[in-house]
Amino acid sequence: MSVPAPDLAVGYSAISKLINDVKADSLDLNEADTRHRFIDRLIHECLGWDYTSTHLERRFNGDYSDYELGKPPQIIIEAKRAGISFEIPSETNKSIVRSLSSLFKLCPKFRAAFDQAQKYCSDRGIQVGVVCNSSQIIVFLGVRNDGIPPSEGKCLLFNGLDQVEKNFHRLWQAISPDAEHRKLLLADLASGLPTGVPVKLSSYLPGYPSFRYPSESQQSLRTLSDLLIEDAPNTLAVRKRFYEECYCESGALAKEAMVGKNILSARYASMFKPLPQNPTLQHLRSTPDDKYGLAPEVVAEALGRRPIVIIGDVGVGKTSFIRHLIYVKAAEEVENAIFIYIDLGSQANLGQDMHAFFLQEIERQLLEDHGIDIYEDHFVRGVYHGDLQRFEKGIYGRLKESAPDKFIERQIEHLEELTSNKVMHLQQSIMHFAKGRKKQVIISIDNADQRKLADQQEAFLAAQEFAANWQALVLISLRPQTYFVSKSSGSISAYPQRIMTISPPRVDLVLQKRLQFSLDLAEGRLPLDRLNGITIKLDAIALFLKALLFSLRNNKEISEILSNITGGNIREALELIKGFIGSANVDSEKIIHIMRSEGQYLIPLHEFTKQALLGEYSHFDARSSLALNLFDVRYPDQKEHFLASMIIGFLFTDGPKKSPEGFVHTDDLLAEMQTYGFVADQIEHALRRLTNKKLIETTERITFDEGLQGLVGDMPLAFRVTTIGVYHIQRWAPSFAYLDAVLFDTPIFDENHRKEISAKLESFDIRERYKRTVKFRDYLNECWSQITKPPVFFDWPTLRNTGTPSFVSVKRAIDTRQL
Repeated sequence: MSVPAPDLAVGYSAISKLINDVKADSLDLNEADTRHRFIDRLIHECLGWDYTSTHLERRFNGDYSDYELGKPPQIIIEAKRAGISFEIPSETNKSIVRSLSSLFKLCPKFRAAFDQAQKYCSDRGIQVGVVCNSSQIIVFLGVRNDGIPPSEGKCLLFNGLDQVEKNFHRLWQAISPDAEHRKLLLADLASGLPTGVPVKLSSYLPGYPSFRYPSESQQSLRTLSDLLIEDAPNTLAVRKRFYEECYCESGALAKEAMVGKNILSARYASMFKPLPQNPTLQHLRSTPDDKYGLAPEVVAEALGRRPIVIIGDVGVGKTSFIRHLIYVKAAEEVENAIFIYIDLGSQANLGQDMHAFFLQEIERQLLEDHGIDIYEDHFVRGVYHGDLQRFEKGIYGRLKESAPDKFIERQIEHLEELTSNKVMHLQQSIMHFAKGRKKQVIISIDNADQRKLADQQEAFLAAQEFAANWQALVLISLRPQTYFVSKSSGSISAYPQRIMTISPPRVDLVLQKRLQFSLDLAEGRLPLDRLNGITIKLDAIALFLKALLFSLRNNKEISEILSNITGGNIREALELIKGFIGSANVDSEKIIHIMRSEGQYLIPLHEFTKQALLGEYSHFDARSSLALNLFDVRYPDQKEHFLASMIIGFLFTDGPKKSPEGFVHTDDLLAEMQTYGFVADQIEHALRRLTNKKLIETTERITFDEGLQGLVGDMPLAFRVTTIGVYHIQRWAPSFAYLDAVLFDTPIFDENHRKEISAKLESFDIRERYKRTVKFRDYLNECWSQITKPPVFFDWPTLRNTGTPSFVSVKRAIDTRQL
């Protein structure tokens, strides 16, 4: 039997026919007949469910559900024989929204059916439950997120076939395949935002989150770190040498990376299906023989009047690649070209029209860098020499001898008209200059990914125009998200067929080179006028830089955290290093004193971890921290403390549902988590949190927006884990430093544990911190014990034990201090 598409009009026609057929057949149907003659037809013919999306007699933990609808399952239907009629209390308002407790009091048979269906919902993480006996349909929430027990909630009661037909649109909204309409059911039966979740301990801290102000010496170190690491390399005096000494080839796989090489090497895989109309992604790694540092086929495409598009995640080194190209790899070609470098990160003003900015910036660079004034009289006449010859042969040509002044006036008016179109005038000027000097035009549009999506799209359109009509070789860098959205939506349809992807270099090598370069500046081995007169303070920053370099080279844990927690984002890794230098949470004076007296200092992992977790604040703040609180919850469900970790564990573990590039289909992921009793809304909320903090990533590289009720946005096709996510569960989650930080941001359901952990909550004394962190870990242990069937891909007790050495280390320090 064919199933009609989910359509309400079709459904109305089908339900009328079904009800007429049932009324004509007055037999006392058993459960199997009820299912075959009524519920099967209701599901498929009336509600529009496809047969491939429905499952009968599905076994779970020894129990069999009658129907499960959806992939992954969204609705449980418990069928009862037609002869079992539920006694329904009469109500004057005749509303189909009824209290479950009132039905239980009058009808124990319904209570038994409800308990059975609700158990299936709870066990399998399915939010909507239905009990049906062919003449009565009762829809309820088998799992709630508002702190109200399911048995104390409301239901939709369709009491009799006439009421089913009359209110069929409400039944459609509740249990048809249209998930958007199902939100109306939640509005009817739920109380809104999740409640029943205790307030976080941070609410008891005055002024949370409080900013920690650095001392004068710490602030001095911070200022100098900004100068040496960020500002100095961009100065004209050292720029070329900086890119010669500090550039690292992209795509080198980090030795300390905590995900497989197949995932790292396929960073941008699965963005597009392998269809003929979709572009080829080619990794951007040059060889010494490549012109401009680019593969020959890429240059060939560029010369074929298409821009070279370089896509890469934020901070992976797109700008470094382009600038290394300019100052080192293709320095000679750039020197002999008309080179225009447009930096949308630092040059364009917020709110400025992109089109106007491009024209303004090209005109400025032609004047300042190439000495071309596009409005200078002699230059303009050269550009439009052919037009002036045609003008002289035209109707005003006779004035040249009879009225020369009038002829010149008319000629100037003609030139004014030609130059009034700024776009065409710039184009003609550049092509004239390039042809006359026999120079290649190269235009690089950099840092477009630091602008909003609309600006990035406009930047690409400009690049396309320059390549197609200005006879220029054009490079433009974009984020994968921009590329995907633009290509998929059709707003930009003329992307080239070969797209260059850039993967991050090894983070540890980049940092070592950058810190060594900064040290050379601080110790005077490289000239920089801006450092004159501050030699005393430079001694302190030089010692700090030496400690960092020594630790990077000799402490594997430091290299590991920097390689993984930044996810290959070089920009973020540098920010972490700069933040560490001069942080109020770091005892910089101790480090400098030891360096002066002993000549070396190995920075321990916990000092770096503290900076990554807390940043500039006294306590963990979810909005500013690099870390995600894995143990935060949305529902009044203690086992949700482990949902985020279980998702990461599942994505990290190899299995048949995992693609070669490490992606797991969203439906498979939801279905797996539902088997542990989590509902779809719970799981999707966790997925959005994990995605926005980059612990996992999507095929489309999307992130989620903040709505009135939290993060919102459609679920993507698939997810995979990142190095950030793996580091969270394998290194941070069981450690003292992490648990000590996130306990303030975690709702504690058990009142006794909450009281114990809250004792002396404002104290920074390591003894008090140790006590409350141990109690917090004990609380998590008890929550884990409620998971009756733990997953094979994540085990909290095993993971917890790996963090024991960090607790032992803190306890040893406390005991030593007390002696």
